[in-house]
Amino acid sequence: MYKLISLLLIFLAPHVLPAQQDARLTGTVTGPQQKPVAGANLILLRDTLIVKMSVTDDSGRFEFDPVPAGTYSLKITATGFTGYVQHGIAVEHSLALPAIALTEEGADELEAVTFKDIKQPVEVYADRIVVNVDNSIGSAGASVMEVLQRSPGVNVDNNDRISLKGNQAAAVWIDGKPSPLQGQDLATVLRGMPAGSVDKIEIITNPGARFDAAGSGGIINIKLKKDKRLGWNGALTGNFGHGKYMKYGAGFNLNYRDKKINLYANYNYAMRYWFNHLMLDRRFLDTAAGQGGKHLFRYDQDNYAVFNFRNHTGNVGIDYYLTDKTILGAAFNAGANKFEPEVNNRSRALGPDDALLYHFNTAGAHDNLYYNYSANVNLRHQFSSSGRSLSADLDYAAFGNRTRQNFRTTYTGPDGSQYLPDYYLKSILDGITSIRSVKADYNHPFNSKWKMDLGLKSSFTVADNNPLFYELENGSYVLDTKRSNHFIYNENINAGYINVHQNIEKWSTQLGVRVENTNAHWEQLTTQQQFNTSYTQLFPSLAAQYHVTGKHDIGLTFSRRIERPNYQQLNPFKFFVDKTTYREGYPYLNPASFYSAELSHTYQQRFITSFVYGINKGFIAEVIQPSESEDSVTVQTNKNMKQMIFAGINGSYSPKITSWWSNVTNFQAYYAHYDGDIAQTPLSKGRPAFNVYTNNTFMLPYDMSMELGLNYRSRELYAYMDVRANWMLNFGVQKHFWDKKATLRLNIQDIFFTGYPRATSEYTGYHEDFVAERETRVATLAFTYRFGSNTVAPVRKRAGGAEEEKGRAQQGA
Repeated sequence: MYKLISLLLIFLAPHVLPAQQDARLTGTVTGPQQKPVAGANLILLRDTLIVKMSVTDDSGRFEFDPVPAGTYSLKITATGFTGYVQHGIAVEHSLALPAIALTEEGADELEAVTFKDIKQPVEVYADRIVVNVDNSIGSAGASVMEVLQRSPGVNVDNNDRISLKGNQAAAVWIDGKPSPLQGQDLATVLRGMPAGSVDKIEIITNPGARFDAAGSGGIINIKLKKDKRLGWNGALTGNFGHGKYMKYGAGFNLNYRDKKINLYANYNYAMRYWFNHLMLDRRFLDTAAGQGGKHLFRYDQDNYAVFNFRNHTGNVGIDYYLTDKTILGAAFNAGANKFEPEVNNRSRALGPDDALLYHFNTAGAHDNLYYNYSANVNLRHQFSSSGRSLSADLDYAAFGNRTRQNFRTTYTGPDGSQYLPDYYLKSILDGITSIRSVKADYNHPFNSKWKMDLGLKSSFTVADNNPLFYELENGSYVLDTKRSNHFIYNENINAGYINVHQNIEKWSTQLGVRVENTNAHWEQLTTQQQFNTSYTQLFPSLAAQYHVTGKHDIGLTFSRRIERPNYQQLNPFKFFVDKTTYREGYPYLNPASFYSAELSHTYQQRFITSFVYGINKGFIAEVIQPSESEDSVTVQTNKNMKQMIFAGINGSYSPKITSWWSNVTNFQAYYAHYDGDIAQTPLSKGRPAFNVYTNNTFMLPYDMSMELGLNYRSRELYAYMDVRANWMLNFGVQKHFWDKKATLRLNIQDIFFTGYPRATSEYTGYHEDFVAERETRVATLAFTYRFGSNTVAPVRKRAGGAEEEKGRAQQGA
């Protein structure tokens, strides 16, 4: 506790220390006829280092205070005006610059310049938080899952559920496309994916009608790298790390771009040993009156697993400019993750008085291969200089796994003698999910005040899983027909949306609606069970932003979203951890509806505070409950609850402390209340919780910089699970060489080994405590060498891509 209090004082220091008393730089920004320009963005730089940022007030006035003595450059951007740059501003004492006149031009994207020279590890926008993975010292040599665990507002629990600001229904997208994987399958892919292949991660808490309606907890969009420089260029990377086990990786990316064509390719390899040490205390309770919940039976279990992830990822692509207004593109991505985990489970079975009944030990030797590949063909046409555009995408993707499991369980009595015969189980778990989709988006600006977006999309998904289980009987393996099954899931979603944007004086508004028609069919070939469903639903969204002054904006958003059960949650096959624990799907899950509203205040475009309220009807909870058909067996599955009500306040602040010290701090304080009845356990319960993420960046001499970050999560409630508080301290330092063509990075994650989850689950007749220690404390040394041209080409703007979404953020949606 004393360590934690000291660390909190260190990280709170940036917000309470007095500012340096140096010089002051002031001035005014005007437009035509010397009218003041309010809300212009100003950046003060020394060389390429951002020293301070400011926004003009209603009178066009700006002020930088304090400013250390030195020579600076000033960059100014404002909607409707040409960007302005002034170099060689010598500041020795307080200085008032002459009035700066901007020239009118088409609207520019403000954020495109704000961090063009130097990106912060975390950037804050009106509708999202962006984690710049490629610019973060702490991300060097890490996996994508480890970066997510340290990202503001994101949490990963012991069962690999990814939650966003306390909501477990977050959807994970890769390069703007939703991943069909969830739970442990998604975690396996993300743990094998090196952070070196990722450019940025977008955390979008309240998506609008343009986005698919799925994902009631928001969207986490992982964007892979794609170079934008003219000519030939590329980079080579390598890293080595060690926690309890070793990790290393290497990769490269190549890019060629000219005025007609852009070719790109990259490949990354990662070898990562990773452990999961799960300690469980499971009590099966006497619910008879007067027994006070005493346990009838108890398992004391220690599970230790070591994974040797060997991951290959790569992609190639081309963009060809057919004309100056038409672009044809194609891309192919592939990945494979092979690992052979060694799993050992040591357990004690105890009676009512904790007397030892017997031991059982389960050893697992497995062989796993997870793979994926995808292809995309896209076309974008710009009709005229007025901004009308049409884009179309055709996609195919496949996600598969080939898993072989072998379990052996031995039983011994208290005296060491054999208690029961040894039990042998092996399984063949093969499956593949294929996705085909086509979509088109049209953008039509009517004038400078009105714009309309509309689009259509159809997707077709087939999930085919054929798990086979065999038990050893009389010296040979026999198919277990009660556990084996062949499950096929088909889904078709047809969608259309329309958004109307309006910008009048100080108001920006967006009104949108999305309609989705879902048709699903599943079949268990082994049992001949079938199920069909079809439904059509509307998903409205509303966004409004009022520009109060040059420094203050107020925004309001509302949206409805849906959480559909995926094929893994529906598939009733059993995935065994040991003979007393397994995971299975529940084929009768219903989709959940999520309604959310958010009121936000933005100050100087760098300090954002928002109030959020949401209701999730039919909330899909992942639960660890006692089996309803077997004694002393625990099942991990998904069930619908009546509802979850969520209310909270979020803050994102990025103060510049000095010319060499910057800070990004995000916090979430919320209350979540759950209502439901699962496993004969009525629940109506909630708990307040809060999370704090803060990262300090220090610019050092000799082209060096340092990062120090803290992530703290308070105690929180997730349905039937009471999760204990945890925190993580991270440190990193980097040095540039050879005219910044080479970078050496050293980072240490979770220095005090405090970032792993601990929780308690309670049901009628069952109580479980667990601690899940993981490979969170790792030191990594990484090297990057960049070569080729440094000339930056204009970024290709595609409807539905990041640039269009950034425009939506500026309009307050």
